[in-house]
Amino acid sequence: MKIKSVSKRFYIILAAALLLLAGAVWLNLKLEKEDPVEGELPSAAPSSEPGAKETMVSVYGDYFNSFRTERSRTRAQEIDYLRSILNSENIDEESIAEAQGRLLTLVGNMEKEFTIESRIRSKGFLDAAATIRDDQATVVIDGGALTDEEVARILDIVMSETGLPASAVKISLGE
Repeated sequence: MKIKSVSKRFYIILAAALLLLAGAVWLNLKLEKEDPVEGELPSAAPSSEPGAKETMVSVYGDYFNSFRTERSRTRAQEIDYLRSILNSENIDEESIAEAQGRLLTLVGNMEKEFTIESRIRSKGFLDAAATIRDDQATVVIDGGALTDEEVARILDIVMSETGLPASAVKISLGE
């Protein structure tokens, strides 16, 4: 029985993508731990009281942490499934190529989602959760309401990171 070999180049690309993703997650965790006062607005608009600090309070509590945990769990299952296909002894070249492509797309989407969420938070929003599937992106924002200007800023971030048209992007407030 002949085992189909996956190209060495694919494993190098996959390893590099996973290392980039791991580095991005590590950096995000490190930056979150360095916040001087949890919830403090970075260089927020001046307060009416001298010396008063403006703080942000998450409107939706643990929704975003739960979402990220569930998304990570689901993605890990998807990656394990694709790896099992790639390691299968009885698989044709077309299935290998399809699994490789899906795995690379999945890792690329994970990196884009992380970047979108980080950029949105850097613009002063409380939190954000992004998902990219097929030819659509969904972003959930933590907060009470969004102005047209804020929606436009979020849309610009998503479109620049994904290359998707505005019609393929859904922006909503947390549940």
